[in-house]
Amino acid sequence: MFKNRILQSTLFITGLIVLGALFGVFTSEYYQRNEDPEIAGLLWPNPKQLRPFATIDQDREVFGLDRMRGKWSLLFFGYTHCPDICPLTMATLNEFYDQFKKDNLNNDLQVIFVTVDPQRDTAEMLKSYVEYFNTDFIGLGGNQLQVDSLTRQLGIAYMLYEQDERGDYLVDHSASVFLVDPEGRLLAVFQAPHTPATIHDTFLEIRDFYNSQS
Repeated sequence: MFKNRILQSTLFITGLIVLGALFGVFTSEYYQRNEDPEIAGLLWPNPKQLRPFATIDQDREVFGLDRMRGKWSLLFFGYTHCPDICPLTMATLNEFYDQFKKDNLNNDLQVIFVTVDPQRDTAEMLKSYVEYFNTDFIGLGGNQLQVDSLTRQLGIAYMLYEQDERGDYLVDHSASVFLVDPEGRLLAVFQAPHTPATIHDTFLEIRDFYNSQS
């Protein structure tokens, strides 16, 4: 009788240990599946859904949220008179884009330059500017309200300095590149400094993660 109780107690304790181990494994796997992925710049699990907006592209066509649906969009905010950050970033985006086209068969990416100086950056100037870096690139402008219908959603801060004696002025603006997914959600922010390889590798990692969640 005494031996039976010892055996029962041993089996009961062993069962608890096994159940505890199994629970631990299950819990660990659950949290690994549901924890935020460690990808630089990724805004997950709460990407920001963009609302409808209306800007004007370099061909004087309306460009809104509908033209971002079904495509990945990399957006950079600057101005054509920018002496340093903008041309460097645009050149970097061109190198990234060329590499992307070499290793990707799907035409599902668009690179967009959005002016924060619509007073000077006309459609003609935007067209000349973006096509200097890549003929596939898109330039967005319009009037101040049209530009701000997009910048305010993304929290883009910029400041125009006072004009000099020649009427020229600088604009202080963000150097980040913003990634919007095919559902029109702000999914990631790439902080400066940028390199083509970093943008390329991070973008592919984010896209693979997005596809795994779809």
